[in-house]
Parts: sequence; C-alpha cells; structure tokens
Amino acid sequence: MHSFRFSRMQGLVRGCGLLPLVAALAGPPCAAADDTVAPPALLVTLTPVSGAQGLDRMGVSMRIPAPHAKAGDALLKMPKVLVGLQTASYEASAIEASDDIGPVPLSQMDEAPGPSGTYRDFLTSRPTQGDVTVRYASNPRSVDSETRNGPLFDLRAQAGGLIGAGVYFFALPADERIYNIRLHWDLTKAPAGTRGIWSFGEGDQSVVGPASQLAFSFYAAGAVKSAAQDNTFGFYWLQEPPFDPAVLGKNTHRLFTYMARFFHDAPGVSYRVFARANPYPSGGGTSLAHSFMFGYGAKGETIGDGTDMLIAHEMAHTWPDLSEESDDHPAVAWYSEGTAEFYSVLLSLRAGTIDFDRFLAVINAHARDYYTNPFRALSNEAAGKLFWSDARAQRVPYGRGFMYLAKVNGQLKAKSGGKRSVDDLVLEVLERQRHGEKVGVPQWIAMVVRELGPGSRQDYLDMVEGKTIVPSADSFGPCLKLVRTSERPFDLGFDDMRLGVVKDLRADSAAAAAGLHEGDSIVSLTPRAELQAHEEAIATAVIRRDGRDMTFRFNPRRPAVEGWTWVRAGKAPLLSCGL
Repeated sequence: MHSFRFSRMQGLVRGCGLLPLVAALAGPPCAAADDTVAPPALLVTLTPVSGAQGLDRMGVSMRIPAPHAKAGDALLKMPKVLVGLQTASYEASAIEASDDIGPVPLSQMDEAPGPSGTYRDFLTSRPTQGDVTVRYASNPRSVDSETRNGPLFDLRAQAGGLIGAGVYFFALPADERIYNIRLHWDLTKAPAGTRGIWSFGEGDQSVVGPASQLAFSFYAAGAVKSAAQDNTFGFYWLQEPPFDPAVLGKNTHRLFTYMARFFHDAPGVSYRVFARANPYPSGGGTSLAHSFMFGYGAKGETIGDGTDMLIAHEMAHTWPDLSEESDDHPAVAWYSEGTAEFYSVLLSLRAGTIDFDRFLAVINAHARDYYTNPFRALSNEAAGKLFWSDARAQRVPYGRGFMYLAKVNGQLKAKSGGKRSVDDLVLEVLERQRHGEKVGVPQWIAMVVRELGPGSRQDYLDMVEGKTIVPSADSFGPCLKLVRTSERPFDLGFDDMRLGVVKDLRADSAAAAAGLHEGDSIVSLTPRAELQAHEEAIATAVIRRDGRDMTFRFNPRRPAVEGWTWVRAGKAPLLSCGL
C-alpha cells in the first residue's frame, strides 16, 4: 500500500550515472571524473533460463577487471537481508570464481546488521591474478497471498518471465571503483521472442558508474509488453493488468516530460516504468535509478490516492534529495518523501494530468494521513527505528514532509509577495548538488533562515522532534483556505502490508474486538479504498481458521483526532490561484 525509496549507495547511483545524465543527476562528481582516464570495463552477462513453467532462473556472469584482491579480501558483496526482505543471499559455494591461474575458492562473512539490513562479503582464499570471472544464478522468489508487501526488490516469475531489481540477485564487486558497465543479454536459453530490459534500456547497454548501479535498478525478461516507448521513455509489463496500460503509459510519459523540464534536466534524459501483478490485494512502488516499478493487486489496487499518484510520487523521487550522513536515512526521509508527495500532486496539476478537484482531494488525503498517524509525535529518529517493522511509522516522513513543505511554501509566498516559493529552495538544492556540493540538513536550515529569518530554524527543529505542524493559511494560494477538522483515524488493526493473513494484530483494535485472531488466513476483505472513503464504512472479513470459513464485521476506526483541511475559497479561476 506504500511506496519506497531506498537510500544506501544513493549518492553513487544518483551522482555517477549514464554519461549523458551526469549533468542531470544530483550528487557529487564521480571519482573517475578525469576524461583522459577511461574507466575499466565491467563485463556482465545476464542469461534468463527457461524451465517447465517459463523462465525460472537468472544466470549471471561477470568479468571483474584486475581487482588485485589479497587473500581474505572481500571480492564480492551483496545484501543478505535488506529492509526486511531476504535476498537470494548465496552461499559462497554457489559462486564460481576464477582468474588467470585458475579457480579462486571463496568463503563468506556476514557484516554486523545496520539500520537497513545485513550485507554478506565473499572473501578470496588467495591473492587474485589478473581479471576475475564469477558465475552464479538465482531462482525467483516464491510469493503467495500471505507475502508481505514491501520494496519491489525481489525477483519474481510472472507470465512466463522474470521481473525485479538487481539488488535481489546480484553479488557485485566490493570495491567502489567507477566502471564502464557493459551489460549483455544472452537469450539463447530463453524462448523465441524473449526481450531483456534494464532500467537503462532494452538489450545490450553500456553505462558508466559504480557496480551498485547494477543492484539499484530494475530488470525484466520474457515476453515483455510495452507502451508509450521511445528512445528515452518506456512502460513495461509481463502480465496483462486490470487497467489500460497504453493510457497510463501515455499520461505517465506526459507527466515525466513536464517533471524533467521543471527540474531542469538535460534533453534526452531517459526514464522507464515497470509494472507487475501481486498475488495479494495491495500494491505500491519503488524508485531506483531513473526508473521505478509498481505492483498492483488483482483488481488494480495500489495506494489510496490511485495508481497515477503512485507513479507521480515515484517519478518525483528522481530529483529532490538531501545528502545524508552515513546510513542516517531517517534524518532526510522527510525531504525525499515530502518532496515526492508535494511535487507529485502539484506538478500533476500543472501538467494537466489531474484537475483542481483531484488536486484538492489528494492534498487533503496527505493532511489526513499526517494528522491521523498514531506515530505523528515521534521524532524523525524514533520513527526511523520502526520504518521496516510498522507501516504506520514508515508513513511518518510522507505526511510530515508534505505538511512542512506546504507551511514553508506559504511562508515564502507571504514574505515575498508571491515572488518566491518552496520551488526556489528545492531547485537550488538540486542545482548546488549538480555542481558537486554536498547539500544536507545544515545547508537546508541555512537556506530557510536566509529566506524567512531565525524563527524558521525552530520551525525545522520542531518538525524533526514531531511537534504538530499547522500549515500556513495560504500554503496553496488564495483559492484555498485552511479550516479545522476532526476525523477518526483509519486503523485496519493489523499489518496492512500483508493482507492475506492477520499478522501483528493489535489487541486494542476493532478487528481484535470483533474476533479476529493472529494468524487467521484472510479469504476476502472489503477493499481498503472503500473503507477509507467513509468513516462509517464496515469492513467485512472472511477468515479461514482451523479449516472453517468465518465472517467478521467491524468499523476500522479509532477515536477522533483534531486536524486541518483545505477547502475552496470562492470561485476564483485556477490561473489566479498561484499554484
């Protein structure tokens, strides 16, 4: 039901991308920025292999140029567990390695767990000589109706093909060198008509960047279908979706073109969208290198705001970002998620892909999400510790960032007489990053203090500590006004990232009071969108317990909380609204 943006190695992925994209991507210049020194070639071959039910294995062959590894050095690295998701996480015995003088036996060592997960190192048994070639293969992850929805990192079998992110199946060079990555698709073991597509294009591709670009990008192989495709944009899927992908692809292309122009991208920047079906009634999306993937349920379920807003949110992730210290994602998540929420709806309105009524409904949904979140008062740090265990905590930076940016937007407009807005600050951050500057939290604080005075520092600190945000009256111009509201928070009562089984049932919830038990299999459940639309809506859950089907009904709401919402102020035309 949520979208995700992963941040480990984010600076490398964003800052050292395709050569034509260097001017467009945020982050510091690549380590190998000297044009007179060509980066070494990392030769990668992906071999999708056909089985009884279609493609059932992704083979990897990689030639690493002269790693000069000593005995006991880490030759390869991959996540074992990443944000709660188990990857292919090979045993060392599953990887063949050889160099100029023969086989290189590998051993394995797991690093200490970090905030995002645990990484596994593959160590050499002796010094390497010359180039090293490694080979291994991954089966797709087995998923069913009880699988927990999460970041779309896993490799899945779908409609006879394979689709997922490289971070699930790649064990990559452990160094931080910049490579000329040459990706080749070997389709000789796949059925005729098989296509191989990467975030950076279809078929064989060459990009310059760290090896981590292979991990933090998407792949699809098989009888892949596509829409709205040209040299710079593609929309791909394997299984026919319960919506018109041609229409969605066309609108997505239109919005991406507008967003790229707004964020001052160089002409010709590429972007690709991948869609895949879930075996459970929920969806979400994950943004990686100039691409994203979204999953949808059997009836097209994604998020409450709809598939178009999910896509807009993930595309907006392509640009705004604050530099973070080490692996401290919670400190900057308010910005990455807040700007994605803010600009997904604002730029959709400006691009004409949604109308004003839809815009109003979406910003009020963001406000409602913020004020009704039970973890609203947690600090950024405290909420961050719960990101990967409780979906409600994971939503904190979305609503918090959106409301803070809306407040700053109104303050800037009021002080400048409408001549300045939060657009100016977000674009300044991006421009400074494109020129190699590290722009993080301290720089953001300095910018708002420069624009709004010393009181804005305290506003920022209050946001970080979880104090309730009341946005500026004119956050979205004269066409809207802010009014107090009261609403009962929506609470399904159990983990809403896993809708095939009752998991992590909250004892004080309406679901528990109605009689649901931990571990009950969910045969059917009223769609979440219907339940969220009306406070009085009753959830009907058909549960299978001990071989019997039972029906339970409950109102998934908690006691009312106070908040704010925007309403129309008069009938002023949209052009006068200053949006």
